[in-house]
Amino acid sequence: MAVAKLKPALQQSAGRSKPWSGARLLNCFAEKADGDKRDDFALMATPGTTLFSSVGSGPIRGERVVGDLVYVVSGAELYSIDNGGSSTLLGIVGGGSGRVRMADNGTQICIADGGVPYVWDGTSLITPVLPAAVSDVAYIDGYIIWTFDGTDQFIISSLDNALIYDFLDIATVEGAPDFLVGVIVDHREIQFYGKSTVEIWYNSGAADFPFERQGNAFIERGCFDRDSLIKIDNSVHFVGDDRIIYRLSGYDPQRISTHAIEYALRGATYHRGFVYTQEGHKFYGLWTDSGTFLYDMATGAWHERQSFGMGFWRMGGAFEFNGSAYFTDNQNGNIYLASLDVNDENGATISVQVELPTIECGDRSRITMHSFEVLCETGVGSTTVEPIISLQYSDDGGRNYSKEMQRTLGLVGSYRTRAIWRKLGQFRQRQMRITMTDSYRRFVIGYFADIR
Repeated sequence: MAVAKLKPALQQSAGRSKPWSGARLLNCFAEKADGDKRDDFALMATPGTTLFSSVGSGPIRGERVVGDLVYVVSGAELYSIDNGGSSTLLGIVGGGSGRVRMADNGTQICIADGGVPYVWDGTSLITPVLPAAVSDVAYIDGYIIWTFDGTDQFIISSLDNALIYDFLDIATVEGAPDFLVGVIVDHREIQFYGKSTVEIWYNSGAADFPFERQGNAFIERGCFDRDSLIKIDNSVHFVGDDRIIYRLSGYDPQRISTHAIEYALRGATYHRGFVYTQEGHKFYGLWTDSGTFLYDMATGAWHERQSFGMGFWRMGGAFEFNGSAYFTDNQNGNIYLASLDVNDENGATISVQVELPTIECGDRSRITMHSFEVLCETGVGSTTVEPIISLQYSDDGGRNYSKEMQRTLGLVGSYRTRAIWRKLGQFRQRQMRITMTDSYRRFVIGYFADIR
């Protein structure tokens, strides 16, 4: 008898060749042990959600926290939401249908929507007069910065007033003949992202125009999608012009995507970034038309998310408010509180699925799997219902899987219950798939197999 501890799946690695790299994490992510734990890693289900507020008809196209209020654009409407979830309609924005970009100076909320600038001044929603359509907005040192669509130019507001502009306060990002894609501020520097370059500006304090280019701080790497630009964990993350996902380390773009993620997103036409933090995990997420994938900065690993029966994740944005994480819905006007203690998506099923790396003998001989066990938390059901865990296997490189074989995880308190399957036949190579859909705590510690 040879009981082996199997290699776990720690991140999404299913790429162009499933027999070579078939591991998949759907609606779950790895947590690294930071003390005396049973193993180095465990898998936990992604957070569930409960409804916090419902604003307008949706979808939620942008969100920004300012003071003790959250400002969101739902469909063509701007709302404010207090910490109890009560919303107030502030005005109408009608510039587009995709994501909006938002910035603030502490008192005024600025929105770039489909080329149109909007400013909420605390009383009314105003469209300031600017000489061209806008593409993005940012804030630094009391100034609001608007980039002009289809150009390499930007304009700054008057100090501490996003409604007043001097048309002489226009500058050109001219380090390369490169139209601007987006702008973001990091460490009190302005990063102007073009289609093939990034140019850095800073506040020099000059009397005529306060900003100028930062010496030789010039990055020869562009941005594919403005909406992928996100600042998190003291650095900027974005999808590059080469469709690789980067994190800026100083002025050096460092690749954080894997070949599997790049393969999954190779045909995506948009990349809408979001970020949230929960129990020490900082996530950079990309919601695209090729799927939703999240990068966990605590482990450097990627995983995938989907809403049940949809083929995509319905959460298109996120924000942190009063110490908690919230998700916004890209299908309606709902906003949800995210919690690792909730096991469903506002009442809908969250399907957790793990596909393990390939199991095979070193000499490629046929071997027999006498048993397979998933070590996970058991005894987490109710007093009347036992949660189900399902197992499937594939002996043809993950192309076709067996029928589901179910085991129960025990009624509440049945902590000695085991999720074990026996007499699983012979194979030369095999991939295992574990699925859990019942609404209960899902925490996987390891996998064991009796293989001879």
